Amino acid sequence: MKKKSTFFTLSLSIVSIMILFIVILVATFRYMGLQSAQSRAALAGAIVRESLTSHMISGSTDYQEKLLTQIDALEGMKSAWVVRSESLTRQYGQGIHHQEARDDIDHAVLREGKPVNNVSGTLFSDTLYRLSIPYIATSEQGKIDCLSCHDAKVGDVLGVVSIEMEINDLKVTGLVAAIMAIIVLIALSVYLLKTVRRFIGSYKETLDDIAVTMESAEGGNYTYRVEQTENADGYHAAMWTNSLMEKLETTLIEGSEKMGSLIQLDKPNTDPLYTLQMGIHQLYEVERFRKAIEKDQNIEEVYGRIIALLRTRWNLSDFNILEVNPQDKSTHVVHSEKTLLCDAASGCRADRTTDIVDSTQCEVACPKMIDPSAHYICRSYPIVDELDIVISLVSYDVRDIAKFRLALEQLGNYINASRLQIINKKLQNTVRIDPLTQLYNRAYLEELSKLINAQSIRTMIPYGILMVDMDHFDGINHSYDAQVGDEVIKAMARNIQETLQQGDILIRYGGDTFAVVLYDYEGDKVTEVAEAIHVSFKKKIRVNTYAILKTVSIGITLFPAQTKDMIEGIEFAKRALLEAKHKGGNCSLIYDAKTMLI
Repeated sequence: MKKKSTFFTLSLSIVSIMILFIVILVATFRYMGLQSAQSRAALAGAIVRESLTSHMISGSTDYQEKLLTQIDALEGMKSAWVVRSESLTRQYGQGIHHQEARDDIDHAVLREGKPVNNVSGTLFSDTLYRLSIPYIATSEQGKIDCLSCHDAKVGDVLGVVSIEMEINDLKVTGLVAAIMAIIVLIALSVYLLKTVRRFIGSYKETLDDIAVTMESAEGGNYTYRVEQTENADGYHAAMWTNSLMEKLETTLIEGSEKMGSLIQLDKPNTDPLYTLQMGIHQLYEVERFRKAIEKDQNIEEVYGRIIALLRTRWNLSDFNILEVNPQDKSTHVVHSEKTLLCDAASGCRADRTTDIVDSTQCEVACPKMIDPSAHYICRSYPIVDELDIVISLVSYDVRDIAKFRLALEQLGNYINASRLQIINKKLQNTVRIDPLTQLYNRAYLEELSKLINAQSIRTMIPYGILMVDMDHFDGINHSYDAQVGDEVIKAMARNIQETLQQGDILIRYGGDTFAVVLYDYEGDKVTEVAEAIHVSFKKKIRVNTYAILKTVSIGITLFPAQTKDMIEGIEFAKRALLEAKHKGGNCSLIYDAKTMLI
C-alpha cells in the first residue's frame, strides 16, 4: 500500500509538471503567432499610410481604392480600409469612397490616437487579427508638414488605417506543433513513469521491509528480517540490516536472560532491550547502595540504609527487621516500623524453612503471627553461618502482597551484593578482630573466603590474594624485646594499609604475617600493589628511640584465575611466600603450579 501511494504521488507530480509544460508551450506558440501576425499587419498598415501620404502629395485621386484593393489581394489579408476624422471630413468632405468609422475600434483610435490590435474567432472557426493605427498630424522639419494642407494642429488624429487578416495558418501551425509536443511529452512521461516505477520498486520494497523490521524491533520483536532483492544496493542494504538484527537479537536475548538471573526487575517485560536497560539501571542502584555501606561505621548505619530503602524505594510503612542466629536459634529485633505483630523471639519460621512465608498461600502460614487478621510475607536472607536477616512486611490489605513479594525479591539484590560489607560491619567488634592491630584475624578470613566463594559463582569478580611476611622478624625480638616487636607489627600493618584502596581488606594472619584481599583486581594491578608494599618498607620503622629497617616477602595468588576455591588460593599464596623466602626474601612471587607444589 505504501509503495502504491508513493508511486501515485510521484506519477501525479510528473503529470502535473508535463501539463504545466504543455500549457506554457501552447501559450508560447500562441504568443509567437500573434507577434508574427502583428508584425505583418503593422507592415501593411505602414505601407497603406505611407502610400496614402505619397498619393496625397502627388494629387492622385483614385489612389486609395487601388491601394486597398491590392492589399486585400495579399495572401492572408481579409480587408483594409481607411477612416477619416471628423475634422478632415469637415474640411474636404466625405471623399469619393466611404471613409467613416466602421466600429468601436475605429472610434477608439480616432478618439485616443493609439493603435489597437484585436483577435477574434474560436478554435473551430476563422481567426482574424485586427490592427488599427492612427494617422497623426505632424510638422517636423524633414518630414511631411500636415499642417500645410490640413486645418489641424500637431498631434491631431487625421484618420485611421485598419487592417484585418486571417491567421488560421498560424493557428494550425501552432496547434500542430503543440500536438506534436504533447505527443512527445506524453511519450516521455510514460517512459519516465515506467523507469521511475522500476527504480522505486527495486528500493521501496527493501525500504518497506526495513521499516517493518525496525517497527517490530521498537515493539520488542527482533525476529523480523529484510527480504533480499536482485538489486545490488537493495541486496547489500538487506544483508547488512539482517546481519545487524541477528547480532542485536542474539546479544539482547542472551543479555536479558543473564540479567534476569542476576537481578529481579521492577516490571517484567518481553522486550529484551527493556529488560537489559532496566537491569543495568537497577544494578547501578545496587552498586551505589553497596558502596554507600562501605563508608558506614557500624552495622546500625547499614540497617538504617535498609530501613530507608524500604520506605522510599517501595513506599512500605509497616515492616520488621530481625537478626536470627541459625546455630543457636536466637532472635533479635533490629527494627519495628509500627507494632511488632510477630512472636519471633522464640524462633522464626521463614529463617527455619529458608523459604518465603506468605499468609495468602495458607490460612495459618506462620503460627508466630499475633494478629490473625493481618496479611504478611516474610523472607530470610542468609549472611554468614551465625547471621541471617529476616524482613517481615505486614498489611491489612491483601492486594499489597504482590507488591511485598516483588519488594523482597528486589531487596535480595541489595543485600546479596552487600553481604561482604554487612559482615565487615557486623564482625567489627567480635572475636574476629585482632586485639593488637585492630585488624580482622584469621577466623574472619575463613568466613570471608566462604562468602567470596559463594559470590564468585554469580559475579566472577577477580580478587588478588597477598600473603606478606617480614624478613628476619625474629631478630627484632632477640635484639630488642617483645614490646618493640609488637610496635613493629603495628607499623607493618600501617605501611600495608596505606597502599590499599577502599574495599580492600587487610587481615593479620598470624605473628608478622598479613593477608591482603584485593577486591576487583586483575593480574597486573595485583603485582602493582605488591610493589607498592615493598616501596613502603624502604623507610625505617621508628619505635621509641629505635630506627629499624626491614624488608618483606610477598606471595601472590589470583582468584578465580588460578583456583576456584578461595581457601585454596590462600594456601597457594602461602606457598609462593615460602618460595620468596627461599630466594632470599625482599621479593614478590606469583604462585606457579608447575614449580611450587604444596
